[in-house]
Amino acid sequence: MSDAYEVQLVDSGDTTYERSAIGVVVGSFGAFVLSIAALFGWVSTATYFGGVLLALGIATGMLGAVSRWGGVQTTPDRSPGLSAGLVQAFLWTATTGFVASNTLGLGGLGWIVAVVVGPLVGALTLMTREDLGATIPTAAFVAFVGVTITTGVISPSWTWEPAAFDAVIPGQLAIPLLTMVGGLLAGQSSAIAYDGFGTRGRQNGAFLLISLVVLLTLSVLAFLLVFVFERGIMVVLENLTIGAGTALLLAAAALVVSVRGGHINPATADGTDKIGSFVQLAVVTVLGLVTLAFTYAIVANHTISGDTVTIEPTSTVGALPGLLVGLVFLNVLRRSSSPWSPDTEAGRTVARLIAVAVGAMIVLVFLEFLVGVELAVGGLAIVPILALVVGGVSAITAVATGSARVSGQSLPTWIPPLTRTGGVTVGAFVICCLHAVFTGSAVGGAVGIAANGAIDWPFVMNPSQGLGIQKGVMPAMVGTIWVVLGAVLFAVPLAVGAAVFLTEYAEDSLFTRAVDIATNGLWSTPSIVFGLFGLAFLVPRFGGNPSIFAAQLVLGFMLLPLVLITSREAMKSVPDEYRDASAALGVSKWQTIRSVVVPASMPGVITGVILGVGRIAGETAPLLLVLNGPNFPTRSPGILSSFMIRVSPQPPFIHVSNPALLERASALPYQLYAVITAGVGAEESFGWGTALVLLCVVLAFFAMGVASRRYFRSKLHQ
Repeated sequence: MSDAYEVQLVDSGDTTYERSAIGVVVGSFGAFVLSIAALFGWVSTATYFGGVLLALGIATGMLGAVSRWGGVQTTPDRSPGLSAGLVQAFLWTATTGFVASNTLGLGGLGWIVAVVVGPLVGALTLMTREDLGATIPTAAFVAFVGVTITTGVISPSWTWEPAAFDAVIPGQLAIPLLTMVGGLLAGQSSAIAYDGFGTRGRQNGAFLLISLVVLLTLSVLAFLLVFVFERGIMVVLENLTIGAGTALLLAAAALVVSVRGGHINPATADGTDKIGSFVQLAVVTVLGLVTLAFTYAIVANHTISGDTVTIEPTSTVGALPGLLVGLVFLNVLRRSSSPWSPDTEAGRTVARLIAVAVGAMIVLVFLEFLVGVELAVGGLAIVPILALVVGGVSAITAVATGSARVSGQSLPTWIPPLTRTGGVTVGAFVICCLHAVFTGSAVGGAVGIAANGAIDWPFVMNPSQGLGIQKGVMPAMVGTIWVVLGAVLFAVPLAVGAAVFLTEYAEDSLFTRAVDIATNGLWSTPSIVFGLFGLAFLVPRFGGNPSIFAAQLVLGFMLLPLVLITSREAMKSVPDEYRDASAALGVSKWQTIRSVVVPASMPGVITGVILGVGRIAGETAPLLLVLNGPNFPTRSPGILSSFMIRVSPQPPFIHVSNPALLERASALPYQLYAVITAGVGAEESFGWGTALVLLCVVLAFFAMGVASRRYFRSKLHQ
């Protein structure tokens, strides 16, 4: 009987060789992560790094030897390739030169030896079979570095002062860097061995190498955030006091968003999604525990205090946090609801009553915004009473609907669904929050909505006074927000309009190519040049003094080229089939652009805005020239309150002015420069707190841009 029937056509499991190779890959990954942590100072640099590298070197060499002489089925090529030979030649030339010239004291003669040894190792690598050439030289190098660190030749206290330049390289830097290089090399070689060498093996090794480099890039970003956060968080949170009701509402909103938008069941996830599911489950668990803690603080009248933060056991909710949370809940309900179209006259009457009540609340609160005072009849505020009545009825109806669902009972068809009544209830809450914000009047008593006082955050909500009397960044933060918003409002419509013309109307000609060159050159122009242009050209024409308006225009000119470039590329990427289908329906070209091209390109446009805002929000040099406000302003710029509208019989009949736009102001980058670089009137910790607030402002703009981009992408896929 032939033994062909005993041979498995498909190997359903990993071999011992593959498991060994993946073990070396995991060890290399761990060494790489450990070296990053040591490089950033998160773990101490120690000599056990050398033991790790020595073990990785021996294991990598054994993979090549077993493939060559151990009878393992692999498919190596005749040579590991020219790139592998060049890498080994460079590594061994540099290593031999450093060791011979410095450790052995041979000086220039050591580099002569290195010039011979390095190319020789590279040539031997090229001439050997791939399983040996891709592993043995790498293993020898990694093991040699490991022995050097283990024996103390390079220790944490070791230093190197190269004669070529004036610098001192300590062992605390050299050891993590050597471990990082060793982890990269060992990981790549073992990943190649895992797939049996050949084309698949080299592809696997390249994938691992790129993954580790990406990990290093993400680690640099994480280190930047952690570095600023660590030095600024205690200053930012100093003397922060927040009511437990407000904290409970914010935690509940975060919990609802996490549950609705995340995948918190690891059992139904696969692959890397399972890791993300565990993380999301942990976040939801922590938020749930925090919510219970805030609830206990309110019920037991217990104050929660830490080093710098205090949670007061008050049940009132702040108007601004309540407004934010209410909008979040409305968005959640909108996404989870379906249109309600009652099929009876009673149901249609209820729908009309709901629309009239909600519309009346919106109109009344808008009138309060215009007049700036509370609308009242007989001493009773109209908006809160109407909102409480409508919201109370909706809440009772929502509870009845939910109870009926749980018990399996049927309700009359004229009763709105749970999402509609819940939305009306949340909408009434939002109206009450707007009423408190616009009029400064609280709603309710001990359990209600506070116009102010629910959060006392001195560093963020107060102005700063020099010499450390009071630390605060409110005026500078408001100035930054207004400058960035003005730049976006100025640049984005112009950039999108120009992109529409250049993409949809203008032919490919000398003019369009000149615009491309000019746009790229404008984006590459240094920011200080924009500042000088603003100081020499814009400032004399708008009041003659540095101002917020001049800063908005200057930053708008800086933002304009990037948004134009990204908008053009986004519009070019819209398939021509969209335009052809629209034209086939008899739609005009402008309607096609407005309804098809621009919406389809909005994710790309918003990407350009995100990148541009990240640049202009932190610019300092232009603001020094065209904003030039006080280092520590005592008041925030009143842009909204300074608008003046005057009607006259002379053209243009309506005169709009805003003196606040032509005043000097401060901004977070400007204030940060004054504190850190110039050392004006504040300690260094204040500068780190300012840097953290600036980073949070930029990330907030980034988050809004990402949310907008996701919204338009979801609209495109509907």
